[in-house]
Amino acid sequence: MATSETTITLRSHERVFFCGRTGSGKTFAAEHLTRPLPRLVVLDPKGTLGNWNLEPWDRDARRRLRNGDPIRTRVVVPFGAAAEEVWDEALFEIYAGGNCTAYIDESYGVTDPGAKPSRNLTSLWTRGRELRVGAWASSQRPVWVPLFEISEADHLFVFRLTLEEDRRRIAAFVGPEALEVIRELHGVIYSRAEWEHPIYISRLPFGSNGKKQS
Repeated sequence: MATSETTITLRSHERVFFCGRTGSGKTFAAEHLTRPLPRLVVLDPKGTLGNWNLEPWDRDARRRLRNGDPIRTRVVVPFGAAAEEVWDEALFEIYAGGNCTAYIDESYGVTDPGAKPSRNLTSLWTRGRELRVGAWASSQRPVWVPLFEISEADHLFVFRLTLEEDRRRIAAFVGPEALEVIRELHGVIYSRAEWEHPIYISRLPFGSNGKKQS
């Protein structure tokens, strides 16, 4: 697979999918690429993104989301709360608010592996474009996420995947290049929906020649 440099240009209303094992770079990439977005709701099932400097998901955040105001907020499950209800309520608010971006840090934390995705999650991914709602997600295990999160993606970032079944799932959309095990620590296979073949980037060019766009 050829190594290449490219300009990474994403738009807030697009669909983006990141996958890779822990420590491969997917969360760093997501943080960097979502940084310019003025209206962002992060669903954080693991509760590990406290250093992203996002506002809490509270009544004021919901109001600002509905009013179309700038808002960058993080949804976590409060102690003792029912996780499914928290995620579904947040997904409904995102879809209803429009003109914003949702990012799910670990997709199978919102939809259990093998479970039917909620109606709100499905609506956001498959019909949110008309409301300019972006849908971004990441996962360590592509085989555990709803298929539409991958099939609808405008951009795919494939970091190191250890298990063959995960690489095969991604290869169905990216191409046979994804069947290879990525050897470099932060290497990534990057593809766009309109590309026939992906490219390999040994390290994403953030801070140098990388370009982001909201």
